[in-house]
Amino acid sequence: MMQWAIAATWPFGQSAVRVGSRLLDQGMSGLDAVEQAIRAVELDPSVDSVGVGGVPNCEGEVQLDAALMRGQDLAVGAVAGVKGFPNPISIARLVLEKTPHHLLVGEGAERYADAYGLERGPLLTASSLETWRKRREKQAQAEDPSLGGGHDTVGVVALDMNGDIAAGTSTSGLALKLPGRVGDSPLVGSGFYADNAAGAAVGTGCGELIMRGCLSFAIVELMKGGASAQQACEEALNRLICRLEQCLPVRNATEDMTKMAVLAIDQKGNVGAAANHGEFDFAYQTARDRELRIIRARIIA
Repeated sequence: MMQWAIAATWPFGQSAVRVGSRLLDQGMSGLDAVEQAIRAVELDPSVDSVGVGGVPNCEGEVQLDAALMRGQDLAVGAVAGVKGFPNPISIARLVLEKTPHHLLVGEGAERYADAYGLERGPLLTASSLETWRKRREKQAQAEDPSLGGGHDTVGVVALDMNGDIAAGTSTSGLALKLPGRVGDSPLVGSGFYADNAAGAAVGTGCGELIMRGCLSFAIVELMKGGASAQQACEEALNRLICRLEQCLPVRNATEDMTKMAVLAIDQKGNVGAAANHGEFDFAYQTARDRELRIIRARIIA
């Protein structure tokens, strides 16, 4: 029997790892662990880029994206542009298990969630509304009124006792985004990918850049070719940086709209991570030592 392992993006991923590790230790599936781990972050109003408390789009509405992938059979469930549901990851689970589809968006996803009795609830908080107002004021005063900021997706990768691998993501997306904007998080191969034959990966940062390189799929394919989780993260991210840097300032990024980070896990529960900036930490725990660790990702300079 395999020894479980789980990792999640950003320091706020600690709560995800705590929830997921308890389930994995009880013998639950990686898919169950990833879903429940992400639900914990979605319900935390202090996290302003995921679920409840997520910063709204430019019109003041919170639109959420989420996705799950099962490494056994490459099955995917994803939703985008969802309003009024605190846990879009559970709608994604429904899409994966109850429909022949992979991605539902907007009203269609919401109606499907209603049909299964998923709980609706308010997403705006006093804090997120105030953050939105301040960003709107700053944007109005800026010489360059382009959108930016607030794109810290929660991404979770897990290996369970049966050797099955799963990945999931959830986000409120880019703060002040245009209504209907979708980033990399619910797009298979870009924001997430999982394959029992190699491992799983998730991305966080500027989705418009991450999806240009299909980063999560690229990482898993490199692991399938023999690279370690760490080597795969560094190689895939560096390839994209090299491809883009002639026209975009993506190396040693300082602006939100150029920051990218990736996190991966292999078939044995080893993790890897890389970023093009120095601010990406992730949470990680395994059955081997049971200590929840916060680790700074390696920078691609």
